[in-house]
Amino acid sequence: MSVGRLPLRVDILLIRREGGQLSEAAMRELAELLPLLNRFTLIEFKGPIDTMERGDFAQLVGCSYLWHSQQNGPIPHEEVSLIVMTPAVNDILRDELRLLGCAVSQHELGIFRVVGLPFTTWLVETDVMAERGQPVLSLVSRVFLNDRRSIIEKLAGRGQVALANYRYMVQQVRQFRSEEDFAMQQAVSENLEQFEEDLFTKMVAEATVEQRLRGLSPGERLRGLSPEDLVAALSDERAAQLRELLERKERG
Repeated sequence: MSVGRLPLRVDILLIRREGGQLSEAAMRELAELLPLLNRFTLIEFKGPIDTMERGDFAQLVGCSYLWHSQQNGPIPHEEVSLIVMTPAVNDILRDELRLLGCAVSQHELGIFRVVGLPFTTWLVETDVMAERGQPVLSLVSRVFLNDRRSIIEKLAGRGQVALANYRYMVQQVRQFRSEEDFAMQQAVSENLEQFEEDLFTKMVAEATVEQRLRGLSPGERLRGLSPEDLVAALSDERAAQLRELLERKERG
């Protein structure tokens, strides 16, 4: 049997660290992930309705060796890291790591360090990250499917900017899925759409009156209000000023 007959099918993202400085907001949103990133980082994602299966981790390691061997210049192994993002570290993954001669230790809540490979390797439990209020990692957790409102409430605690940034990120994911005809499961697709609507509703609810009216013309601000509503909204001083203006107009 030819082992090269079919290509490997894995979802791996390669992140290459460049120069520049992240904004304070971006550093807050990626607070748990940033310390794990290396000069080169290969990340395998498992979505909210997916789990690690037998052979998944070995394929990631194999792809990392293949990628490393195809680079034009030499890359020291200490400049490469592997990250597995999965809702939870299950027994299948732990058994595979044991068979590969690797040891696992908890680095902090929801983050594990894998020892026994030439590349620094991390396991990140996205369900735990969602509970810890990490919005970017929440999007690929089971919490996103089962308890979206808890994510939104945590975001609301960070203010309007966090809500707006997260809504933009969800919009980009939905656009990418649409343009690339991504074979996402229907449950995830529907949750993305509803989640964006819930985020917008929360943004409006949390906004101040000034923020809601910003950019609207005087006519747009008054549209839909009855004369009774307009009068009821006026203070005595404003009502007197309006009465004086109307009288002047009648005399003119």
